[in-house]
Amino acid sequence: MSFTEARQILKLPNLVEHYISHKITGKNTTFFSFIEMHYFEDHGIDSDYSQDMKLPFKTHESNVFSIGSLAVPEIFSIKLKAPENFGQKAPIFSYFSGHTSDAFASIFRPPIFI
Repeated sequence: MSFTEARQILKLPNLVEHYISHKITGKNTTFFSFIEMHYFEDHGIDSDYSQDMKLPFKTHESNVFSIGSLAVPEIFSIKLKAPENFGQKAPIFSYFSGHTSDAFASIFRPPIFI
């Protein structure tokens, strides 16, 4: 929870405590008017400004800690192999007389000129 805004959930007791203090001083303060006053209105710096800033999502923390390390070896090499020649090419299609039929041989022939 150190690098996310989920840390703000831990400030919920501050919200409840601050709401109760507002409820004691102003009897007609509702929870919604409290939220509106502290989150939607700009009421400036007042006597309880330090308590206002302890409410959840009033301030955002930016804790960034990064370490960049790149281990580069002292000797770096790449070995490329020459392409190997393949042996004899196999034919993609070969003629085989067993594929033909006598019935089709009589139909599929070149035209005869009379």
